[in-house]
Amino acid sequence: MINVINTELLLEEIQTDGHAPLKFLCDNNKIYYCKYLNAFNKHELNLLAYEMISSHLLKRLSIPTPEVALVKVARGTLNKYKIRYNRRLKEGNICFGSQEITPAQELQAIQTFSKYDFNRISNPADLVRIAIFDLWTNNVDRGRNFEGGINYNLLIASELNKQKIYAFDNAFTFGGVDEIGIFNANSIPNAYNKLVLSPFYRDIIQHIAIKDFNKIVDNFIPLLFISYSELINEVIDQLPSEWLLTKNLNDRIDKFLSNKERIEAIKTIILRSKS
Repeated sequence: MINVINTELLLEEIQTDGHAPLKFLCDNNKIYYCKYLNAFNKHELNLLAYEMISSHLLKRLSIPTPEVALVKVARGTLNKYKIRYNRRLKEGNICFGSQEITPAQELQAIQTFSKYDFNRISNPADLVRIAIFDLWTNNVDRGRNFEGGINYNLLIASELNKQKIYAFDNAFTFGGVDEIGIFNANSIPNAYNKLVLSPFYRDIIQHIAIKDFNKIVDNFIPLLFISYSELINEVIDQLPSEWLLTKNLNDRIDKFLSNKERIEAIKTIILRSKS
């Protein structure tokens, strides 16, 4: 069941090259980063569905990711003076919301990552799983190069004396904007501009022994062959009609994820990343 909450106070708009999420305090006393539509094409609301489905898949696969919710913009909480990019958002609209993790910071473009830094990470194996997940869902945003750096969409959270990696911002799965309504199970997995080719991924896996790396892959890949159609249907059935989802989205996602040839190709790509 997807939690449905209401906004109470707009704190700020976060300037990014993507959705420019709004940071709201909500009625459960938690802070959420909320996304809606900031483009002319209303079909881009499908990206919110992609993110909700991806978040639930990550949870099912035991990969750390923020808690999510459907966030309704309550009357009197939309301060237009604080908004630049989300002008189309109105009171009563329902956003995708990602709960704030604190203390945490977004991973920036890191040139080198030492053995000492590696030993401080509590879940390096999850980085391999996230790289596989991104190939499986065709996340075209995490690992994307842009002027001035790399878009990692990874949080590094401090937990006791360690740091834990969280995957967040999964809106550009299933090919993102360019493949809305047309992505299909016949697409060939592509490592270009993805986490698996990024400097951070390479710096981390170099400290994972080949035997341990292969074990991570061998234990995770079989989970992709499991049917997630029930989860996909349950999530989509709870999404608001205002998101204008494309026809048969649940069936297309199910077929896309369950294609055995794609999964085998993904395994080959990930194993080669260690060679």
